[in-house]
Amino acid sequence: MNAIKMIKSVAIAALLASGSAMAAPVELLLNGGFEANPQGNGSWAIYSNLSDWTGGAYGIELRNNVAGVAAEGVNFIELDTTHNSSISHDVLTGLGQQYTLSFQFQDRPGVDTSSQGLAVTWGGGAVDSVNNSLGGGWESRTYTLTGNGALMSLKFTAIGTDDSLGTSLDNVSLTTAVPEPETYAMMLAGLGLVGFAARRRKAAK
Repeated sequence: MNAIKMIKSVAIAALLASGSAMAAPVELLLNGGFEANPQGNGSWAIYSNLSDWTGGAYGIELRNNVAGVAAEGVNFIELDTTHNSSISHDVLTGLGQQYTLSFQFQDRPGVDTSSQGLAVTWGGGAVDSVNNSLGGGWESRTYTLTGNGALMSLKFTAIGTDDSLGTSLDNVSLTTAVPEPETYAMMLAGLGLVGFAARRRKAAK
């Protein structure tokens, strides 16, 4: 086993050994409730991007007390702007690291269900497609996502009829737990052992 493989093995073993020794979840989204962008009460506007989020080809519609009220705070968004659009946030993930995604959504009141719906993807792979199956009110969803050790995109896309009357989105959260200090200590100790073994092999040649 070469040094790199040994380092990976030690790191994985340390994380597994930590078991329940995990710190409180860390929120990765700085603007999951879309409150960082000011929007006047009773108004709406379409933006190319929002703080911490990248908009799709037709931007992001930010609303405050228009065609509904926010699930949390005062702002919420719709992704069927002038056409079906999207919103995304890139995350530098850990290999095999698990993340918890939660969000709330609501179909636009008084609009046919065919106009509604959001597709959720993670790293380009489908997570789910949702619409307001309960009818009225905000619904919540929670998912467990897995990192691949590279940059991955969390993305929401409007998928209903392209008619500017789509599903609302609010209160998006993406969290991960970080190891306690004891876990880091185990990893450092393991790396030290790897270095020691490598030096011994070199000296023996």
